[in-house]
Amino acid sequence: MRSRFSAFAIPNGEYLWETASPNKRQFHNKKSLQEWGEINQWTKLEIVDKPSTNKVEFKAFYIDENGNPQVHHELSQFKMIQNRWYYVTGEFLD
Repeated sequence: MRSRFSAFAIPNGEYLWETASPNKRQFHNKKSLQEWGEINQWTKLEIVDKPSTNKVEFKAFYIDENGNPQVHHELSQFKMIQNRWYYVTGEFLD
């Protein structure tokens, strides 16, 4: 989770795409991931809860392209494949 937040902050769309679950990559676009990282200023990651081994509730704080503070609140699900965690899906909260 933390490495994906860092990839938005840098930004690194390639890494975000590569850490998406292989069977879910068709729903992600490297260019869009890169652009979303670029147009926002990512400021803080807060892990709210870890209800199970493969789920993480977090808040990612950022300044949007218009200079407005925003919070991305999500419950993400991950899957371990060959000793590496991959993002599977997320449920937006709030």
